[in-house]
Amino acid sequence: DQKLGLPGARLVDPGAGINELATDRRGTSTPLDYANKQGVNVTAGFTYKLWEGADLIVDGGVRNKKQQGLSFGFDYLAAELQTWSFTPRLDIRGNMFGLRSRILTGIDYYDASYNSPRSALGGTPIHIYDLSQRSFAAYWQQTIGLTPNTDLSYGARWQHTSIHARDTFDPLALFAWGSALNPYDGREDNHALHIGIDHRFNNTIAVFARAAHSFRTPNVDERVGNSPSQTNFALRTQTSSDVEGGIRITAGALTVQSSIYYMALTNEIHFSPYDPSTFPFGSNINLDPTERYGSETSATLRINEAFRLRGGFAYTRAQFREGPFTGNDVPLVSRFSGSVGFSWNIWQNYLVLDADARFWSRRRMDNDQPNWQPTIPSQATLDLKIGGEVENFFWSFSVLNVFNALYYDYAIASSTIPGRFNAYPLPGRTYMLKAGFKL
Repeated sequence: DQKLGLPGARLVDPGAGINELATDRRGTSTPLDYANKQGVNVTAGFTYKLWEGADLIVDGGVRNKKQQGLSFGFDYLAAELQTWSFTPRLDIRGNMFGLRSRILTGIDYYDASYNSPRSALGGTPIHIYDLSQRSFAAYWQQTIGLTPNTDLSYGARWQHTSIHARDTFDPLALFAWGSALNPYDGREDNHALHIGIDHRFNNTIAVFARAAHSFRTPNVDERVGNSPSQTNFALRTQTSSDVEGGIRITAGALTVQSSIYYMALTNEIHFSPYDPSTFPFGSNINLDPTERYGSETSATLRINEAFRLRGGFAYTRAQFREGPFTGNDVPLVSRFSGSVGFSWNIWQNYLVLDADARFWSRRRMDNDQPNWQPTIPSQATLDLKIGGEVENFFWSFSVLNVFNALYYDYAIASSTIPGRFNAYPLPGRTYMLKAGFKL
């Protein structure tokens, strides 16, 4: 059971002389907004050994989620989502034609139903959305040891998805306008493919490479927006073709992994937020074709048994590759990001100190596909945590954002007024104390 008061945006509009980030950072223009959720999840399964090296794993479950919310003190939302799942699979380990082999294969079945009445001021529902989505998938993933130092992995997944969506409209409800959305019945088949290789030259250096085609089917939650004009029953499936290659180095106490990658995405699913200068709602849409490429590097250095350093760095370029914004940056993606930190076992596991510093470069605001508005500024934060364990008892005390940096990492740009945007500030310095028992 969860009850949340929703944060309100802070408006910045230089032309109108408004800067709520500076004058009222902790304020809100929507003090009545909230989002409540009640959830129940039940899962069950078993593992059965078919023969030495082969296990049958069967899992199933049901998840039920109910939500209630108020937007801008006016629009009331209620929704119930229930999902049944059945996911049997085989895990087979052994030799195939004299080669080391591991196979994971199985099927996935999901059946989701969604019902959501939408009203104004909690009155009679104007729209009632009813959706059901079923998917059936079969997959195979195998890793083969071609040599003692070379592993080849390959796999495939096929999935059939069907969607049934209806909108019941009451023209007599309070503030009713428009009409019911057209019924939608859709069926589609998608596939994913993967092939990769990992070769260890020696105990120090290894290289790896992979290529893949993947997909992500929209869920029923993503197909329904805050109003009919923002609801897209026919939201398309996102697909991606990508390649990656890298190196892994293990030299005594030092471990480093670095890779480069390229991804070409089609129909990327993106939440298009409201424009703060026009209508206050948003919806999920499919972007024009996009691409992402860059590099990722992570490293750890064990100074001794009690002290370990860690760090990571990423360069990411995300841009549109087709459409009216070709070459522009995709919103909300920083080109540079990274972290450095350490873990220090001051007294075995009884007293442990962790420190993590994170940084990221500026990024485009949401809704700024034309790339003409200000950017979300770069920032860095430091988190500290001290804690420990004594038998079944554990505790920790954390200080997040130690230097009280006043920042935001999400903002929505106006599509019509230069310099105008809504920002959602994050907390300054915060503290958290935890303690508990493991039974």
